[in-house]
Amino acid sequence: ITIAPFVCGAQSYLNKGVSVKAKQKPLGEVLDIIGKQGGFFFSYNSNIVPADSLIDIDVWNKTVKQTLDVIFKGRFEYKVTGSHVIIQYPSQGQYWYVSGYITDELTGQRVRDVSVFETNQLVACMTNDQGYFKLRLKERTPTTSIAVSKSLYRDTFVNVMPGVDQEVKVSISPKNIELNDVVISSKDNFVEGTWFGKFFLSSKQRMQSLNLNKFFVEMPVQGSIVPGLSSHGKMASQMINSLSFNLVGGYTAGVEGVEIGGIFNINKKDVKYVQMAGVLNMVGGDMKGVQVACIVNTVLDTAVGIQMAGIGNVVRKSVTGVQSAGIYNLAVGRVRGTQLAGILNTAIDSFTGLQGAGILNSSIQKYTGVQMAGVLNGAVQDVTGLQAAGIVNVCVKDVKGAQLAGNVNVCIGTMRGIQAASLVNYATRVKGVQLGLVNIADSSSGAAIGLFSFVLKGYHKYTIATNESMPYTMSVKTGTKWLHNVYTVGCNFDDRNKKYMIGMGFGSELPLSKRFTINPELTGHGIYLGSWEELNSMVRLQANVNVHFGKYVSLYAGPSFVMYWDNKQPKVDGFATEVLPAGYKKNNYSTGLSSWIGWQAGITVF
Repeated sequence: ITIAPFVCGAQSYLNKGVSVKAKQKPLGEVLDIIGKQGGFFFSYNSNIVPADSLIDIDVWNKTVKQTLDVIFKGRFEYKVTGSHVIIQYPSQGQYWYVSGYITDELTGQRVRDVSVFETNQLVACMTNDQGYFKLRLKERTPTTSIAVSKSLYRDTFVNVMPGVDQEVKVSISPKNIELNDVVISSKDNFVEGTWFGKFFLSSKQRMQSLNLNKFFVEMPVQGSIVPGLSSHGKMASQMINSLSFNLVGGYTAGVEGVEIGGIFNINKKDVKYVQMAGVLNMVGGDMKGVQVACIVNTVLDTAVGIQMAGIGNVVRKSVTGVQSAGIYNLAVGRVRGTQLAGILNTAIDSFTGLQGAGILNSSIQKYTGVQMAGVLNGAVQDVTGLQAAGIVNVCVKDVKGAQLAGNVNVCIGTMRGIQAASLVNYATRVKGVQLGLVNIADSSSGAAIGLFSFVLKGYHKYTIATNESMPYTMSVKTGTKWLHNVYTVGCNFDDRNKKYMIGMGFGSELPLSKRFTINPELTGHGIYLGSWEELNSMVRLQANVNVHFGKYVSLYAGPSFVMYWDNKQPKVDGFATEVLPAGYKKNNYSTGLSSWIGWQAGITVF
């Protein structure tokens, strides 16, 4: 060691001149030599100034400050207190920068859109088109490293010297992708790939999110004006916050508490408890709690709780809870709960609960519960429960329960329960009751009640008969054996005593033995005696015994009880004045009302 003192009177310690030459000597010894020349002592933290590290130095006629800057490369500041010079990190609020270029290890080409970030300070930047970055850091820690991440490349960590502006060169290597490990998925599985994400987020923000898709940090509070102008800066998209307030809109990793956005909230991962926005909420993971938006709520995974929106709610996976919207609700996955919408509810997977819509409810998979719509309920798979619609209910497969419609019910499969409509009921197979103006089925083991009931593979009979009132009658019977419709016409062709009858009712054919059956029927008739304005009315309750001769022919006869209302119309030339021929006893109850015991006999074919 060579020492040449240089004395400068009453100058401050830092401005005193020193000369030092040392080779592979401990730093602590070199500092002691400088202190002796300057007439002071050094004070420092051994954690940041390694006194036992070996250094080389050769300075001549330099100030103490200049000499220390040579030794420490400008990383520290120096403070004089009494006879001591304190070596310390620069005061907080001063920044230092790490800059450089990122290149591909294999090709040597510079790589754009690489995320460079520091995990403790949570600051980040991205490389430009030339692969250049400049990262501003603040705190001076004993050791500092920066992380380098890029989609389809391996993550890289680079140690840097804290507190000193410096430039580094970093090479990153592509990942080795095995074909067996490749999973092909749509970008739409992420919020950045949705229409909303593309509209509200810049391409840089979307790329940064893709680069840092495995780095997330929990923070207590964040505030944003718009995405990118946040209390967490460019790292806001990686923060999971307890409280999140967004003046216009925010873009964060998630929420475990409360989030409020003036216009929109966009979250990459899960949201818990409460989320409210003036226009829309977009959640890339699960939503648990309450989600409220004036326009649209969208959850790309599952939702548990309540969604309320002025226009629509969308959940790409399962829903457990309530979806309530002014226009539409859509759940792609399974639903257990309630969908209420002013216009449309749609469940792609199975549904258990209640759908209520002003116009349309639709369910693609199995439905268990209640569908109530002002216009139409539609189910592609089985329905167990109730479909109630102002106009139409449709089930492509089986129904077990009830279909109630203002106009039409349709069940393409098996109907087990009740179909009731003011106009038409249709079911391929009926194992229950159809109640409507027109009831149609391919096959039925139940009952149909209406003006017209037709079962393709059911009960079809045609009869020619006579009775005490009409010498000639014909009837068509359609439905099932247990309950069928009866349509009857009758006449008397006597030119001086004409009379005509038309009527309908219900009947049943019950077995007595192999060849004998009993056929009770209740029918109502209009009797025309020359004036349509003065139609008379007749009700017949009859019980016919059928004798079958083979599969298609039978003879029948039986008694009947008849109630008759006579309007006492004036005689019309050529028409009868009485429907009951002379010689039959009848009971008169009041003006025009009478009854008697009658009979009928005929032949049935088919």
